[in-house]
Amino acid sequence: MTSFKTGTKAAVLAAISFSIPSLVSTYRERLGITDLPISKSKFNEKISFKYQVPELKVLSPYHTVITHMFHHKDLEHFLWNMYTLTSSTLYLDVGFEQTAFLFIGGGITGLLTHIFKWKSKLSLSTEPTDNMNPTSVMDTLLPKELPQSLSKIIDEDKFKNVRNSYIHVRSQLTNRIFSVCGSSAGVYSIVGAETVQIVCDLFKTIFGRGRKRTIKDKDDNEKQIGKLVMLEVNAFSRVNWLIAEVLALLRSNESLKSDRNLNLAHMNGFIFGAVVMGIWKLQDYFGFSL
Repeated sequence: MTSFKTGTKAAVLAAISFSIPSLVSTYRERLGITDLPISKSKFNEKISFKYQVPELKVLSPYHTVITHMFHHKDLEHFLWNMYTLTSSTLYLDVGFEQTAFLFIGGGITGLLTHIFKWKSKLSLSTEPTDNMNPTSVMDTLLPKELPQSLSKIIDEDKFKNVRNSYIHVRSQLTNRIFSVCGSSAGVYSIVGAETVQIVCDLFKTIFGRGRKRTIKDKDDNEKQIGKLVMLEVNAFSRVNWLIAEVLALLRSNESLKSDRNLNLAHMNGFIFGAVVMGIWKLQDYFGFSL
């Protein structure tokens, strides 16, 4: 039986354990623990990442950049992420620090993708059209600031109150608020790293030095064949999954398609993991470190 590194097993257990309280808060009524102060709304406030765009503003504490990865919307979301994380992490078996780096780095990459894709899509173009003044329609209808001349009509204290109210109302009308939760981008990062590892293992198994030597022992030969079949199955499943994700990105041309931005966040998490794993492989091959 394969023995995994202690750090690898600890990383898997930590990811699952940190996500359990969120899951309990979601199903606390079904579990009959309504007296416990762990409602889903409280978890959303405490650990989900919340922001507004196109006037970018973070609305949740900064620690939610990390904690949002341990909050899932439902049981299916949790099970799918944890199953994929467990299988891919154990295959990689790179220890606690590297697994945590892939997971957190991929999660942050996906979060940044989500933020800036929505910001770019919801920002009104400031390019001049038909010789019109290059000012957005929204800024024309609702200027960012009230005219200073109003302060001459009403006293300064009232003007400040009016201005603050105006800014608040304008922000609600011109901005959209998003709440982000889930570990999908972090999990996809680990899958990206796993995909690179599978390719390297396939190449080593097929073209490695071990294939050039005559295998005298029948059991060793069967083990080599079994390993090759397993690698091919893993490679096929990851390629199939990757094609499905790319098709999901291409299936819609709607500029405000929510699923499209989520898929792009997942893909960028995957790319992050693949690039990082590629760098680690080059470091091992050439014997250098950054």
